Amino acid sequence: MITTNSNKGKIQHFVLFWLKPQLTQVEIQNFANFFESLRPIKLIKSLHYGLAANTPARAVTDNSFTYSLSITFDNIEDHNAYQEDKIHLDAVEKFSNNWYRVVVHDTFIS
Repeated sequence: MITTNSNKGKIQHFVLFWLKPQLTQVEIQNFANFFESLRPIKLIKSLHYGLAANTPARAVTDNSFTYSLSITFDNIEDHNAYQEDKIHLDAVEKFSNNWYRVVVHDTFIS
């Protein structure tokens, strides 16, 4: 793993969600309310989400997830404060029964 000592710059918070297979199509669509409930958090600079695309199979492509979420923060401090934000914590509590796996990638971006 390549790392730097720099903790400066914007943060991209990229999250993959695998929803439980027993959910109905309506429940899967309604899961978008999880992402929408995060929008009022003032620390968030941009928020995008969507269902996995049905792109052609390739050795480097993983379409096994259900939803992805991408949030941009101005800095690491805002990212860290978001993790403890009541709106975020309440949304996780409300919707976490819908997923069986979550993977997070946090990246410094330019």
